[in-house]
Amino acid sequence: MEVKKIDLSTTQTQRYDYRPASFGDFVGQEDTTRVVKTAITSSIKSKKSLGHILLLGPAWYGKTTLAQIIAHQLESNCKIVTAYAITKPADLISLLNTLQAGDVLFIDEIHRLQAKIEEMLYTAMEDFHIDMVMPDGGHVQIPLQSFTLIGATTKSDHLSKPLKSRFVYKFHLTDYTDQEKQKIVWYYLRKLGISYEALDLARFARLLENIPRELYNGCLRVYDYLNAHHQDLVLSAQIIEQFTVWNKAQEGGLTTLHQQYLDILKAAARPLGLTTISMKMGVDEKTIEEDIEPLLVKLGYVDRTKGGRLFV
Repeated sequence: MEVKKIDLSTTQTQRYDYRPASFGDFVGQEDTTRVVKTAITSSIKSKKSLGHILLLGPAWYGKTTLAQIIAHQLESNCKIVTAYAITKPADLISLLNTLQAGDVLFIDEIHRLQAKIEEMLYTAMEDFHIDMVMPDGGHVQIPLQSFTLIGATTKSDHLSKPLKSRFVYKFHLTDYTDQEKQKIVWYYLRKLGISYEALDLARFARLLENIPRELYNGCLRVYDYLNAHHQDLVLSAQIIEQFTVWNKAQEGGLTTLHQQYLDILKAAARPLGLTTISMKMGVDEKTIEEDIEPLLVKLGYVDRTKGGRLFV
């Protein structure tokens, strides 16, 4: 089979410049991007700010990338901030005052906003001004430039109904298919200047978790391995086998921690509580719940029952 050749002289040298910059390069979430592209066309045609957007779904599914692509399509700036960084009203006022007409404000983990900050956002989102009550009882209205707020959250149930209702568009990002997974891997390998055969690309993709950020990280790891240990950036079956041992990679993106978790459940042969598993692994419960169990549940290895965790 013919190996795809890439002109390395044209390959970018900045490893963090590889995030997709257009809808053409963005893989997956077609139901979302189809509606967003129509909304952007309408916004440009009417010369009005794009309606506020709420992106719901697991971490690392491309929410920040989508926000940046939207801003790029609008030919606007994208201001990115995490909700926990906005601790007082003055922070929000300062942030909103930096926005120019048509800019995009992306607030990640928006469910973490304090109630008083969230309430200030209501008039900012609807009427593009902020209402403030002064210490002497007076009232001040601070005008703002029109902007588009894109909120992202992994915990939609933690969002208040009043805040949710102020978003014109609400999108639930969906799981990526195996075909989309391979397209994302193809995109990053190409950007990194790594040559491959089609079968080897599929073989390598199977080692990675089906999440865009993890696919990117996996491509960076294999790039570093090739760059450090081999003369050419060529991904072959032999290289993948060596990389699997070096990186302790397993199919589906499982790590040694995932395997340790499974071994504990297998040995118990009965449901185990989270505290018991935490003690046996020497890993805190939050890490197990947020970083270890989701992939195992998704792949069908573990069932979280009322009686505890059970190996399936």
